[in-house]
Amino acid sequence: MHEVSLLLNVAELVRETIEGTDIAHVDEVVLEIGDLTGVIPAFMIDGYSYISDEYEFLKGSELIINQIKSRGICSDCGMEFAIVENEGICPSCGSVSKTVLSGQEFVIKEIRIKE
Repeated sequence: MHEVSLLLNVAELVRETIEGTDIAHVDEVVLEIGDLTGVIPAFMIDGYSYISDEYEFLKGSELIINQIKSRGICSDCGMEFAIVENEGICPSCGSVSKTVLSGQEFVIKEIRIKE
């Protein structure tokens, strides 16, 4: 379950981000995760409660995940299409050759602090 190591990395990046500031506690961490990453959002959310309890600045915070749909452009006919929904096959010409436009993201989009 690589989600645990990803969550540990997220916690460390959040720590580095708030280090040297007057921020003592984070209320929400917002991630953008592409559907081609192999990361399962439900596993991330389940694991977050355990990981966040290990970091004082994250205790009681919430993890919000925005899932990014995969999009690609067919290298043969130029059609833009949803990769996952079409199992990687261009719905126009049947080609599997494509350029990925989105869906590979794993980004800390926001660190939210309520005042």
